[in-house]
Amino acid sequence: MSGNNNNQENDSIELAEHIVVLLVDDQMMVAEGIRRMLDGETDIEFHYCSEPKKAVETAAEIKPTTILQDLIMPEIDGMTLVRFYRNHPELKNVPVIVLSSKEDPLAKSEAFSNGASDYLVKLPDKIELIARIRAHSHSYVAQQQRDEAFRDLRALKKELETKNKELERLSTTDSLMGIANRRSFDEFFDKEWRRATREEKQLSIILIDIDHFKAYNDNYGHQGGDECLRKVASRLSECLKRGGDMIARYGGEEFVVVLPNTREEGAITIAEELRSGVEALQLKHEFSSVSGHVTISLGVASMIPKQDTSLSELITLADEALYSAKNLGRNRCQLAGADNMPDVATK
Repeated sequence: MSGNNNNQENDSIELAEHIVVLLVDDQMMVAEGIRRMLDGETDIEFHYCSEPKKAVETAAEIKPTTILQDLIMPEIDGMTLVRFYRNHPELKNVPVIVLSSKEDPLAKSEAFSNGASDYLVKLPDKIELIARIRAHSHSYVAQQQRDEAFRDLRALKKELETKNKELERLSTTDSLMGIANRRSFDEFFDKEWRRATREEKQLSIILIDIDHFKAYNDNYGHQGGDECLRKVASRLSECLKRGGDMIARYGGEEFVVVLPNTREEGAITIAEELRSGVEALQLKHEFSSVSGHVTISLGVASMIPKQDTSLSELITLADEALYSAKNLGRNRCQLAGADNMPDVATK
């Protein structure tokens, strides 16, 4: 029990160190009287403003934890100043104790309706004044600390969300090529397969292989091979215009493209754009029997998934078309089931 009391006392001391009082009153006698009441209270820092026009500016500068505001003043009355405080972004929550020369229920009601926190007849009793200043200040500072803690918590949550998104991106992205990895492809392909089955829509895929990449890697080195893969992956990504399409690394120097809601003719058109896009890079490849530059072969397959079919069947069709493209001389697109497909046994 004593431990809890000590904690509460420490909290009170910490809060007390934040007490800053601003008195706004045009009467020097009142200011002196309140100054003497607060004199000797080591936890209270006292400030005085005699000019109403400077009250808001002074308050914003010293950041009080409680404002003592006289009601009747020249030029600007106290009610108006209370409204000014409440409309100021830095002062809107600061407690305002209105000081009046008389106990007037109507004035008290108006003060509270304008945003005052408390109402005292001046000069108030010293013990009561100090008790109310401490109570309002402690409540205000505690709220400020809670608000700051919530702001910090929101900032931390936002930072964690950003980091989690980055981790998710890294977990689904091939680190070398900067495109989706095999895991990401598997998840996306499964989702699109189920969607196509449900909606009875055409689903197409393209399997892509860099022609004679082993010879490229053997002669230009692994660093050169990695750079080649990055450039080809980047160009393939650029050639895909629709947001719903996906390109991923399928394995080694192989890529795969998923084309939801795409018929055969559309898929083969996109495949040809991919092929010509890579050829246009003019990446030197002196060890290819196809061309003096890097080229790709592509196998295209398309179907409307049924309940009795599986996504592996579509991949198999694309794989067979890819090997047919290689057997037909490489650097070309081949559609699964086309009349000029060689026997897949020759692959």
